Amino acid sequence: MMSLSRRALLGLSVSAFALASGLVPAMAAGEPLKFWIPLGLSGPIAITGQAQQVGWQHAIDWINKDGGIGGRPVEVSFYDDEYKVELGVAGFKKAVADGDVVFTGGNGTSFIRAISPENNETYKVLMSGTSGVSELVNTENFKYHFLAGTNYSDQVGQLLNYIKATHKGDAPARIAFIYSGTEFGRDPLEYMRAKAAELGIEVALEYETKLVEVDVTGAAVKLRNVKPDYTLFHGYAENVWPEIIRLSRDYGIETQFMGTLFGSHPEVVATVGDAANNYIGAISVNLLVEDTDTPMMNTIADYLKTWNGKPYTGYANVGYMQSWAAAMVLREAIGNAIEKDLPLDGDHLIAEINAIQDLDTGGIYGTPIHFENQRVPYGVLYRYNIEDGKLVVKEETGWAKVD
Repeated sequence: MMSLSRRALLGLSVSAFALASGLVPAMAAGEPLKFWIPLGLSGPIAITGQAQQVGWQHAIDWINKDGGIGGRPVEVSFYDDEYKVELGVAGFKKAVADGDVVFTGGNGTSFIRAISPENNETYKVLMSGTSGVSELVNTENFKYHFLAGTNYSDQVGQLLNYIKATHKGDAPARIAFIYSGTEFGRDPLEYMRAKAAELGIEVALEYETKLVEVDVTGAAVKLRNVKPDYTLFHGYAENVWPEIIRLSRDYGIETQFMGTLFGSHPEVVATVGDAANNYIGAISVNLLVEDTDTPMMNTIADYLKTWNGKPYTGYANVGYMQSWAAAMVLREAIGNAIEKDLPLDGDHLIAEINAIQDLDTGGIYGTPIHFENQRVPYGVLYRYNIEDGKLVVKEETGWAKVD
């Protein structure tokens, strides 16, 4: 199958509006490829789930108008699991019962852990999802699951390596690690402790909160007492961490705030206002749409401008770009399997995922990618600031392979 860089020569610069006008190659007309994607469209992570749905809709629209995958259109069904594992498992079993689903999403750490043993033994369907649970690198336990980005330990490692490389002074860097009391939030704890010890970084505070919590006074008071040089957030979307930052600044606390992927949505950081200045986030997909002048990212910008109710800012939501990233990986892997006339089952498709080398996604990732342990091992750090009342996001580091 042609790489995306070659596809660019065949008209990838066409905008979303040109696509809609029909000035594109013939739309796919073969037997549909069925995708089933559960998302938390309501519940505590709805901001991510809703953005992921729009990202999938836009990406699949573009794929189908560009000829589909191997001439076959993608047909997608979305399912609101409310970020509840029991709803996700029930929906999955119903969706795959007929045996004609080529790909399913997987929403959240608990769902992936719950369904993977049965999928490994019975259904054997290719999966990917929102969770970056660290154990996904265990390809025996998660045989048919790929991660279109870094995992949570990778992201914590990015932040700790940055602290080690940039910290000034003779005394060791001191950090606070604030996380939600969920499987998602607790996932990288052991890694964080071991990595900090390896780098000579002192963990001065570990503090657990609820996923959704109104009163964050306890966290802010702890930070005031401990006085860490750096405060890392993990296990959140739009809740808790913004309130902790605001209250901490009100208390006069001087600490460098940092966060992993889902705590680094540009639109959420912007709501924190000036208190968010210099926030650093660990990112695994390119959110700098306006600053990336490639045909693919220009097309994504055009799609973003059609998003009803969401003004275009030049930046993309994390979940939105995750969907585009996964869709481009699926386009490559499934297309290669069709070209080779292989069965579109989990065994063959995960093999095609692992065979990907130097895939150029046109800027969706900031570097050509491959897979290691069924994940994309590349990431970047962003720095967020409010300038003249507007959010400005810039790369703090270049794109690099994680440890």
